[in-house]
Amino acid sequence: MKRNGFTLIEMLITLTVLCIIVMIALPMHAMRVKKPKQAEAKAQLMAIKEAEEKYKLQQGSYTVDTSKISNWQPFLGKYQFKIKYADSVKFVAQANGDLNNDRIYDDDIWTIDQNGKLAKIR
Repeated sequence: MKRNGFTLIEMLITLTVLCIIVMIALPMHAMRVKKPKQAEAKAQLMAIKEAEEKYKLQQGSYTVDTSKISNWQPFLGKYQFKIKYADSVKFVAQANGDLNNDRIYDDDIWTIDQNGKLAKIR
């Protein structure tokens, strides 16, 4: 009797091995895709910091009114930017990322303060 194909066991083993490879590769690919987007968000936060510093030099304090500062965008790619807090001494700006495309900006959150300290919140 001549065999002309694969047995069911051979097919299941092959399928299992392929599934394991995909399960390992997908998270690694997702991390690789996140890094450039995070770099853009960090650069935009630095632009906000510079704009706030320029505003403080001119007006004497930081501002939460985004229309008063220049050289930054409230939306950039998968991130939404806002100034959480500002007074005469300090400010905190925040970048909220939507990296899983659910239109809820809560996947990747970064902040920057008046000292230029970047912090990953989530």
